[in-house]
Amino acid sequence: MSLRRFASSLAAAFACVAPCTFAEEAKSETLSDAITREVRGVFNQSRGAVCRIEADDEHGRLSGTGFLVDSDGTLFTSYTIGGTTEDIVVSIGDEKFSASRLVADERCGLAVLKIEADKPLQFLKSGSSSALALAAPVIALGYPLDLPLSPSFGIVAGFDIGFQGRYFATRHIRASAPVQKGQGGSPIVNFKGETVGVLISTLEGGSGLFALPIEAADKILHDFRNHGHIRRGWLGAGVRITDAPEHDSTARIRNLITDGPGHKGGLRVGDVLLQMGAWKITNPEDVLNAAFYLTAGEPVKVSISRAGHIHNLNITPIDPPNDEAPTIERQAQPFLGSNGVLELGP
Repeated sequence: MSLRRFASSLAAAFACVAPCTFAEEAKSETLSDAITREVRGVFNQSRGAVCRIEADDEHGRLSGTGFLVDSDGTLFTSYTIGGTTEDIVVSIGDEKFSASRLVADERCGLAVLKIEADKPLQFLKSGSSSALALAAPVIALGYPLDLPLSPSFGIVAGFDIGFQGRYFATRHIRASAPVQKGQGGSPIVNFKGETVGVLISTLEGGSGLFALPIEAADKILHDFRNHGHIRRGWLGAGVRITDAPEHDSTARIRNLITDGPGHKGGLRVGDVLLQMGAWKITNPEDVLNAAFYLTAGEPVKVSISRAGHIHNLNITPIDPPNDEAPTIERQAQPFLGSNGVLELGP
């Protein structure tokens, strides 16, 4: 069943507000059967690429979930499970493999591991988190506690840059799928069986989850493969909220570092940011999200509005001074200050 047909069927099912007739009950049962088939199909299609991960930290033995992203044994999991732990063991079915850590980023909560196998391994293909819409169905595939691999079905509930005063490194997917201890690092997949996120944290009581978008995880792996380490990018531009939006964006350049990459690339004070790479900009929080995907030394297309006219620039970010990562606070208008981080504006 396609996502469009699924959504239409779901809408029709919830449109019934009067007592249902026998025929309407049958339609509801048919929808339930369709959801069951979709979830079971994705589960059976994907299960061979999902792994149980065990490791040691200072508190003892940990157990979590990960998933293979290529046939050579590269896998993603959460930083908690694979970021600083030792004696990492990956189980795929009845087979166990010793894993090495390639790279880990505490800032976004991801760890990338590697196992060696004597044959190509099943892996999950990356989808597109940006293609998700509110209420889109998603499935988390993980190992709760010491139980077998289990699916958790839910829907996308939002796309958030932070939660309870704490800001994420990039915008996260919030989903209403129930999760349990041991499912950290699980793949979040769409109904095509494509990975759209990595389970990083949960809402209170395991009633929902936050997932790092798969594009962010792929960015970390891209940096490692091309540069040997995570390489963040910096433009040296300050951003504030403007009272006069241009082309639906309120993210206006407040200041620029003289001879910084943004200034050299053509940005000017007063420009309104519209696009950074693949990410549309409508407000300063979108700048924080897009900044995560910048890689030093790799040119990025930046679209701006200047006096109402759109201009496209190619700017090459550099390594941030002192490797400082962007941060943001809610209490006032945020801007990207001269030290390269989003700070409180006056």
